[in-house]
Amino acid sequence: MAYSKGRRLADLASTGYAIADDKVTAATIADNAVDIARLNVSDGSNGQFLKTNGSGTLSFASITAGAYTDWAIKTGTYTAVDKDQLIANSGSAFTITLPAGSAGATVIICNAGAGAVTVGRNGSQKINSAAEDGTLAQGASTQLVYVDDTIGWFEI
Repeated sequence: MAYSKGRRLADLASTGYAIADDKVTAATIADNAVDIARLNVSDGSNGQFLKTNGSGTLSFASITAGAYTDWAIKTGTYTAVDKDQLIANSGSAFTITLPAGSAGATVIICNAGAGAVTVGRNGSQKINSAAEDGTLAQGASTQLVYVDDTIGWFEI
């Protein structure tokens, strides 16, 4: 069967007309013509991305790995969790305790307040290989990454 102008691909497919490999290129597809329906995948939620399993299956997923939490303002004693971004803002001294360490865990602390912030080690953990808590003066910031039991939380 020969191709005739004005026929749609869906019409041609039902008649057995085949399109040769590599004949449909980016140049032959109109801008913004490929939408969710053409990808044959249900729509995701706000903020999600389209991913593939490497075998032709598409799906939507949320970004989680490596992403930090939103910045949070802390004005009193707090125990941090992995991927926290904290701004300490108090006129009085208080403690932010690091979470139980697991390799690669990270916490960012910035002290915007007038009171000193003690960075607590969470039990027997270390900070920069030392068994002592840290201190952040007004205006100081730190990012800590947990390495292992010997180094503990490493300041970067």
